[in-house]
Amino acid sequence: MRKTILMIIVAALLVLVGCDNVMTQSPAVTSSGIQSGASPVNTSGGQSNNSSGSESSYVETYTDESHKQIQYGKLSFDIGEFHVVSRKRSDNTETFECEIDKGKTRPQTRMSVKIQEIEKMDFADIQTIASYLKEMSPNYERIRIYDNVTDDSGITGLYSVTGKELTKYIVCYGDVCYLIESDYDILEVYLFKGDPDANYQADKYKIECADSFVADVNEITYYNKDGSEKVEYDITQGKDGIKYSAGLNYDKEKYMSEFVLKNEEGKKLLELSVSSAFDKSAIIKFLDLNRDGYVDIQFLETEGTMNNIYALYVWDDSQKNFVQVKCDEMLSAIEAYDGYLMNWQKAGADSGIVQKLVWKDKFTLVKESEEAYQAE
Repeated sequence: MRKTILMIIVAALLVLVGCDNVMTQSPAVTSSGIQSGASPVNTSGGQSNNSSGSESSYVETYTDESHKQIQYGKLSFDIGEFHVVSRKRSDNTETFECEIDKGKTRPQTRMSVKIQEIEKMDFADIQTIASYLKEMSPNYERIRIYDNVTDDSGITGLYSVTGKELTKYIVCYGDVCYLIESDYDILEVYLFKGDPDANYQADKYKIECADSFVADVNEITYYNKDGSEKVEYDITQGKDGIKYSAGLNYDKEKYMSEFVLKNEEGKKLLELSVSSAFDKSAIIKFLDLNRDGYVDIQFLETEGTMNNIYALYVWDDSQKNFVQVKCDEMLSAIEAYDGYLMNWQKAGADSGIVQKLVWKDKFTLVKESEEAYQAE
């Protein structure tokens, strides 16, 4: 009997000690300041709920449009005409789902931003950064590099690579870096407080030609501190797979752009220059002018206040070279169709003439018709 009573007393003492330990144990606090295992507190008037029993996960949802800022560690930026509708934490990652404000119109009305802290990254040069981004997303469409940045945001480097659906950003401060994944491909407009210039941009794009041929263009632009710029092109014809490379260099002091195109063996095929402000999309265009399946070249000859004047170069497969097109008309704004071009020339801000130019032979255009136009 006495032995039984002693066993009951010992068991009771053990229960009391265990309860005391549970009551005095403090809840852990995560790096974001939310107590693990407790429902997050929403102080901004929106709804909040904890959708997971895990100590490292939670979800907050918001019913109003007052949540206009994304914050994670040193990252803190306004999101303009968007507002946060939910914030989800899972382990060391936070995802912010955003929607456009009511009454605002944008092509993209929703935005997702996923953030996590990563190891501090130190790159030797621009090429090293570009190589790293290409490894992150081998099928990239665009790469942008902002290095050695001086900006009120505190960001010292921002490197992004855009794929088919997502853009990945590496955002660096002095002592920490973050990886952001988003379906919004120009998030830097919100991340930066100023408007710093990019150092480097790489683009991949395709040019549709006649007979369902598609040419591939890899374009890399280097922006230099002295205002000079350099563009490198690698072009592969969809028809026959012919490859060539080109460079467009802008000298700010001389107000001059020079374009050199070489074949796969390094032989110069074209060497052109123009005195103009630097706008690569206005200086050179790649398109199938004569609808033969090969990419041709439209190059700026004279910069004008009302009309730019262009020279046209079409690919001649028999010569394996580009041949300049002969035309007595001022070639300004060109649209290519099967067998002819439409050539628009401005006479004023909303008026001018439009010409139909037909191919007399492989390298000659002649005017078939002309009529005035007036914009409504």
